[in-house]
Amino acid sequence: MDNKTKWRLILGKYSKENLNQNITKEQQNIETLLDTVYDNEYTKNKQMYGTKSNGITIIETINKVKNILNQETINKIALDAFEEYGIYELITDKNYIKNIKPDINLLKNLIMYKNYTKTEEQEKIKYMIKKIANEIKLKMLKNIDLSSVGTTNKTISTKYQKSKNIDINKTIKTNIKNYNKEQKKLYIENIYFYPSKAIKKTKNIILIVDCSGSMIKSLIYSAIISSIFYNINHINIKIILFDTRIVDLSQIKQDPIEILLNVTLGGGTDISKALKYSQKLIKNKQYTEIIMITDLFSEEKTMLKEFENIKSMVNKILILTGIEDDGKTYYNNNIAKKLEKLNISVKSYTVKQLVNYIK
Repeated sequence: MDNKTKWRLILGKYSKENLNQNITKEQQNIETLLDTVYDNEYTKNKQMYGTKSNGITIIETINKVKNILNQETINKIALDAFEEYGIYELITDKNYIKNIKPDINLLKNLIMYKNYTKTEEQEKIKYMIKKIANEIKLKMLKNIDLSSVGTTNKTISTKYQKSKNIDINKTIKTNIKNYNKEQKKLYIENIYFYPSKAIKKTKNIILIVDCSGSMIKSLIYSAIISSIFYNINHINIKIILFDTRIVDLSQIKQDPIEILLNVTLGGGTDISKALKYSQKLIKNKQYTEIIMITDLFSEEKTMLKEFENIKSMVNKILILTGIEDDGKTYYNNNIAKKLEKLNISVKSYTVKQLVNYIK
């Protein structure tokens, strides 16, 4: 495609007369898609539900260009349609979502949108949230190292029965007397196992997550991380969501999908209320840690007082201003400095950094 044609498509139909550039049928389809989405920049109409341009829907135009444009480009246009211009028909098309790559920004928008959707669309939205969240979780598991958690110590033998920890040498040596020469079979009477590398004291993590709209990506990552650590014996995670209300979702901490489907975004941010509630969950100071994920925009005086109160009740407090892929977050820097003076760490972590911290 030559540069003149590219500029014709970039500038859209309004450049047709000045550029006077002939374009192919395929290129016309690309132009139609771009016009259908980006014409909304002129009107900034955020209420466009099921919007059509010249009687053609977004889904129809995407289907016409899916063999011309790569999937990454289509995803970007789709996200712009939804995120910038409120064209919601994309996220209710079940066939379209089967081909879209897992994307944290799309998932964020789905969660925000689900509370305002029509009843008949609820199942489609849930389907998409489940699909994308599960794919993001699988991707996370490939990129983080949990090998140091619950590894095996092969210097000691025990009868603690975990199949992956079988001490084959000791089991054979102990049962060799039961070997039947005629049948050429070894009959096992006693099986021995390697114990865990170390018996760790249970670490109680209270994960307190700000549910204001600006923290939604961190909430998604928190829900997935909670489910990952649910099955690790020496880690007990409770997950608390808050804005000006408190929602304790510890009973479904193993299921990130349910957490994300139950969250309701909005309202202000009352950090002191969340800290007061969390005090009820503290059982053992030495083995309890609090991780609060928030941008620290809340009423200052009562918040700092509650941080001072709870600090003496737990082993550690970590404030995360967000969990982002690039570690960049926006937060109340003034409050962060005051918390640092109280010896409360304020950080911005990637998913990998948070996993390493918890384990």
